[in-house]
Amino acid sequence: MREFKIEPIEVNSIAPGGACVLRTFDDIGAFILNRVDIPHRLSPQWHAVRKDLAQARFGERREEVHAAMRDALAAAGWLAD
Repeated sequence: MREFKIEPIEVNSIAPGGACVLRTFDDIGAFILNRVDIPHRLSPQWHAVRKDLAQARFGERREEVHAAMRDALAAAGWLAD
């Protein structure tokens, strides 16, 4: 079994709170909790991130959560190019 190495995800400056780089799954959780408003959190894209985030922090489903986070940021227009 290979270990998943998280690639930093760059968030652009139009995201709530401004630009930042998400380097860990803890960063992803904090970003969602502190910067994403409730209507966005309830959307299908963000639900896909949140449903497996706890597992990703402990080693499971990391690829899926990382991809879902990139998709959610892209859908909101917050993913840096």
